[in-house]
Amino acid sequence: MIISHNLQAMNANRQFNITGKKRAKSTEKLSSGYRINRSADDAAGLAISEKMRRQIRGLSQASLNCQDGISMVQIADGALNEIHDMLHRGTELSVKAANGTLTQEDREYIQKELEQLKSEIDAIADRTTFNEIPVLQGSHQNTEYTETPVEIEGGLPDFVTSVSPDLATGHLTGTYNDGINEFISGKVNFSAVTADNISELIDGGFNMTCATCSRRYSIQFTADDESSMETSGQHYIYKISVNGVTNGSELIDRIIDGTENGHPNHHYTQFKKSDDGNSMIIYDNRPSLAVAGKRERYQADSKLLPGIAYTIGGTVVEEKSDIFVQAGSEAGQHIDIKLPEINSGILGISSVNVVARGDGVDGAGDAITAFKDALSYVSGERARMGAYQNRLEHTIHNLDNVVENTTAAESAIRDTDMAKEMVAFSNAQILAQTGQSVLAQANQSKQGILSILG
Repeated sequence: MIISHNLQAMNANRQFNITGKKRAKSTEKLSSGYRINRSADDAAGLAISEKMRRQIRGLSQASLNCQDGISMVQIADGALNEIHDMLHRGTELSVKAANGTLTQEDREYIQKELEQLKSEIDAIADRTTFNEIPVLQGSHQNTEYTETPVEIEGGLPDFVTSVSPDLATGHLTGTYNDGINEFISGKVNFSAVTADNISELIDGGFNMTCATCSRRYSIQFTADDESSMETSGQHYIYKISVNGVTNGSELIDRIIDGTENGHPNHHYTQFKKSDDGNSMIIYDNRPSLAVAGKRERYQADSKLLPGIAYTIGGTVVEEKSDIFVQAGSEAGQHIDIKLPEINSGILGISSVNVVARGDGVDGAGDAITAFKDALSYVSGERARMGAYQNRLEHTIHNLDNVVENTTAAESAIRDTDMAKEMVAFSNAQILAQTGQSVLAQANQSKQGILSILG
């Protein structure tokens, strides 16, 4: 028998310590509710769990963002509803003024109420805001480049410009009707483009401007393998590859594919192939309808010229841009909301005068038509706001569903299975008690040596 080492006690003590550590970990998991409390618990599981947590928290905030977007749209729709009511009253008064049983004095009384209606429409447009952001004045203010000197390079061959009157005029001269709304538009005719002359387009192109801001979009034809885009200040230059193009229809398809599906910079300018397939329609996708002054202003301000536009210099000012609702957990996952622009001038009712009558002038009749067109415009804007709300609600439902299921997946990785862990804890508890008893017995095993010494 030896007394220098008590191997039985050493072994019992080692096992007792192992069991104690297991019991401590089980206690930690049971008290925290997490299976993974440190990276050592499950390194890969921790990395996956944290990635899911980032997505869950991002999507949860995106859902709240969309709810804010709905609130903004509802405010706009409520104000438009009030404007609708005033336009209906304006129609009612105009029809009343057109009745031949009234005197001019009667029409003057009617005109006074119409003036108040127009003033209140403008007032509602000015003071309706959400979080201090105007919601009936078009898009909100944002810092962007202002109009700067422009350098034009290149152009287009005669077989394009000679059959494209809008290029010669320098602005949009026509209208495009999508079956619901009417937009100001222009055309570039590529009917004469063939495989033999397509090379004459290389390094040339054309450019157009937004009707209400300094954005300018240029189409430059290149011999590159693929289409691309570059910016020059507030100018967006789309380099369209003509490799393999054999006719004008194919060229238009290439332009549309290379300009974000015909919607460059996701702003108001849009491209569409004409029904005959040989011309590209360029239009501003805000309804112009028959609102007095609006169509003419858009036509005059939407330049369409041969050549590629480059910015020379530039300063930074406040300029209008769209509202973007961040609707996802990743950059760029947003919904673009174009706020309505409403006032008596845009609605075309600022100059209505039911008093004017005679010598071929029928002020009341003109007012009836103006209010009809204004109602149509406001109805279109309300329909757009309603569509935004429906889209945002669907987005919220989808986000909440993704959050719920991602949370379930993350929970399976990170959270403690309480029943399973309780079994492990009970096992460790019993082993700890047993180990303590065995250790005591092992320590007593050497007491027999004293009898030999005695």
